[in-house]
Amino acid sequence: MTRLCIVLAVFLVTVIFGMADMEMRSQLIQAVKTDGSWHACFTVNRKQGLLLKERPEIESIAQYGALNYYLKDGYQIEGTETVICGFDEELLEMFPAAELVEGTFPKTPKEAVLNENVKARLGLKAGDKVRVTMPQGEAKEYQITGFTKDTVLEAEHDAFGMCLNTDGFSSLPSGEEKEEDREVLYYVRFRRFCNIQKAIREISTQFGLGEKQVGQNAKVLMLMFQSRDPYMMQFYFVAAVLAVLVVIAGIFMITASMNSNIAGRTEFFGMIRCLGATGKQVIRFVRREAFRWCRTAIPAGLAGGIIVVWILCGMLRYLSPGLFEGLPVFGISYPGTAAGVIVGFITVFLASGSPAKRAARVSPLAAVSGNAGTVKAAKKAAHTRIFKVDTALGIHHASGSKKNFFLVTGSFAFSIILFLSFSTAIDFMHHAITPLRPSAPDISIQPEDNGKRIPAELAGELEKLSGVKHVFGRNYAEFTETESGRDITVISYDEQQFHWLEDSVLEGDVKAAADGKGVISVFRGEDTPEQGSSLNLSAGGREKELLVVGTAEGIYDNIDASADAVICSKEVFYALTGEKDYMVLDIQLEKGTEDSPVQRIREAAEQECGGSITFSDKRPGNQEVRGASYSMSVFLYGFLAVIALIAFFNIINCIAMSVSARMREYGAMRAVGMSTGQLVRMVFSETMTYMIFGAVFGCLTGLPLNRVLFTSLVTSRWGEEWRVPGWELLVIVIIMLAAVLLAVMGPAGRIRRMTVADTISRE
Repeated sequence: MTRLCIVLAVFLVTVIFGMADMEMRSQLIQAVKTDGSWHACFTVNRKQGLLLKERPEIESIAQYGALNYYLKDGYQIEGTETVICGFDEELLEMFPAAELVEGTFPKTPKEAVLNENVKARLGLKAGDKVRVTMPQGEAKEYQITGFTKDTVLEAEHDAFGMCLNTDGFSSLPSGEEKEEDREVLYYVRFRRFCNIQKAIREISTQFGLGEKQVGQNAKVLMLMFQSRDPYMMQFYFVAAVLAVLVVIAGIFMITASMNSNIAGRTEFFGMIRCLGATGKQVIRFVRREAFRWCRTAIPAGLAGGIIVVWILCGMLRYLSPGLFEGLPVFGISYPGTAAGVIVGFITVFLASGSPAKRAARVSPLAAVSGNAGTVKAAKKAAHTRIFKVDTALGIHHASGSKKNFFLVTGSFAFSIILFLSFSTAIDFMHHAITPLRPSAPDISIQPEDNGKRIPAELAGELEKLSGVKHVFGRNYAEFTETESGRDITVISYDEQQFHWLEDSVLEGDVKAAADGKGVISVFRGEDTPEQGSSLNLSAGGREKELLVVGTAEGIYDNIDASADAVICSKEVFYALTGEKDYMVLDIQLEKGTEDSPVQRIREAAEQECGGSITFSDKRPGNQEVRGASYSMSVFLYGFLAVIALIAFFNIINCIAMSVSARMREYGAMRAVGMSTGQLVRMVFSETMTYMIFGAVFGCLTGLPLNRVLFTSLVTSRWGEEWRVPGWELLVIVIIMLAAVLLAVMGPAGRIRRMTVADTISRE
């Protein structure tokens, strides 16, 4: 049982540190894919750029420039606004999102690489010519040498993108009076093991750069532990606190188990003393015995921890293969393995100290007299005024030894402390990552002209296309509330959108709104129209009274951006405006749908709307959100599951050890007339005593620590005030109660199966 306790402690440490390492790897992979692998960027002139390249701590450097970033400056290909970038070929290695999927990088100023959107829409191929119209009216012709992936922004804004080499980009008119006024942006990746923050400070001082001229890839640097951001330092502090708590929990767990083990073998240690062993020899014996257990326990704990990490990494690869293809499913976390081995030996060494001293203090005289295995007479008898004898004896057994009571309740308490501490990471995740809503579209279509609309018939046509899962449209109209004079936006939902809205309802009946019997007000604080109230709306000389049948949070970002809004059915909107066509048409695709259906959707929309549409492909952005959400959810909930399992098995193990140490005492009680049921109730009351005091101590310590960590992670960043984590407390208490019931079942079966004679004579 003690060996099992060591296995659990090593397993806990290995899984938590291993999962933390894999989480850092997955986040780093994701950050590199989305933000790039560069570490810092500097805006300097070309002379300073040459000096920057000569610095020994820089591994790679690439020049970068961009024109028409906001698609408003007039650089166009075939009438479509185009982002023009110029950079060194080394930049492609720093930005995997701009991967060259076909062809080669431009070698001359007259060559260019285009994004896949241009290729798909204009039917171009490598070797063709493309003309770019400048804002000044002139046009330049380039030969296409290849194509890059669409970036998230290019896909979302349906933008064209063209990449030139630095010579080609320099030849473009920048709109500035002098060439020397055009400062150049250099992206830098530093060498491994370099102190990046120190290098950035030295470069800034050398060239006299201000804060606006220096940028950092904050997420990548944070994951490399190279960030000096105050918030990141708080984040590292929280991680260190949690790591210390894990080690302390392991020490408590093993010490409590070894104490129970020593208590069950006092006669054995007394006989060793009778044979001439000194106290120091007994201490060395206990320590060596503990380390011998480590020979099998530590590898078993490591193996279990590694397998759990493999399972979690496999889940991530399955859930989001595109983002986590670089995450090894069967990889070994060296920090996690090293932490398991080191912490395993350290905890065993520290935990064995107290039990070893206890074994050394066993009296040889007690062993000779046959009383070594009995419990010492307590100074105070069990209190039987309030409880029955069996319950009072169980409480007395739990509290009889102050040291053992402290260790067992401490191990229970630390399970709660760990759970409450790690639960703050869940709160951090919910604030740091906005999960993808069920209503999030993969494709969004809007008319370029705000006065035009998308024909309602288009939705029916698109639903018939293969790969299309849902098509849903919305309408908007501005009305004035006659009593207050405030403007209210009325939004129409279809049946599917009302179904999604049910999860966001604060009060009221969504079905009534879907059936056209009223409207749902979008929550705006105290000024939100309440359920049961009426709104008198007027627009274009027409007035209409609408009944508010509920309140909900909006499920679309553009609804949240409006001042006041209500949601109604398509039929109500038609009665208000006489308009049945859509202002926005959103499409969700089946999982794994390729690009060909997307192109068919574009062609159908352009044909129906006369080509004047804004086509937004939101799939890359959705994939990023899903990846971040999957990654943090899998690992953080995995942390909590591991802690809950450790608490579960720790309770069972501690009670089993305690019963084993007292089997002779239970036999004596059976001999004087105590029934099996009374012995079981005694074990149950002993277990409940440990659990109740452990829960109280855990909450008294865990709640303040939870508040400190919550303040560091959440309040300091988002301003949300700390609240008592009621659900977390309820979950851990339920887990502990379930463990108590199972912990009593095993010893109860052993007590029932053993005869009085066997129990009394048991070593």
